[in-house]
Amino acid sequence: MPNDSQKSEEKARARWKMSRRQFLGLGAAGAAGLLLAGRACFYEDAATETWSPVILADWEFATLAAAAGALIPDAPAELSSASAASPSGADVARVVDGFLQGVPASMLLEIHAMFGLIEHGTVLNGSLLRFTRLSPAKRLDYLLRLNEMGSKFGEAFRGIRDLCLLGWYAHPKTWTALGYDGPLLERPAPLAVQTPQSAGTYARLVAPAGARPKGTL
Repeated sequence: MPNDSQKSEEKARARWKMSRRQFLGLGAAGAAGLLLAGRACFYEDAATETWSPVILADWEFATLAAAAGALIPDAPAELSSASAASPSGADVARVVDGFLQGVPASMLLEIHAMFGLIEHGTVLNGSLLRFTRLSPAKRLDYLLRLNEMGSKFGEAFRGIRDLCLLGWYAHPKTWTALGYDGPLLERPAPLAVQTPQSAGTYARLVAPAGARPKGTL
């Protein structure tokens, strides 16, 4: 017959013994935790010694760079490629971060929400991986799927597309192909005003200073 000490040990073991349901529940909770950690963590730091995003979080920066790499065929890569003749996805994201610094706070709330939908809404397309973990081809499929769904999903597609195009065409690396010389930073010298003395043989066609056209008051 077991003594009181043995009975106590058996009760303690029974109390700590995990049932099959508890084991499965704990396993599911652990898997869910790993999935959430995988979706919310492990982003490459967008900050460098000379630049860091002001408006975009690191994960938003990565999402925008990944979207540019999928939506713009000429983008050589999601991340920086300094020697490339065209902007990388990271180059696009840097331009957009600068542009967003002048956007009202109410609009920024919608933009941040849009990034959340783009990055973590991939479950709508049957994927357990977040947007930035997909291949460029699968990212494009997912974005086009959002557009087909319409409503707020279609707005999210158009929003990320427009930001990518804004960052692409505003980057100096694209200007040569467009025949664009860049923004006019200095005003040209004013044209010389013709006077009877400088007009040469056309002096008789130059009106005197202060003269008004006929018929005006």
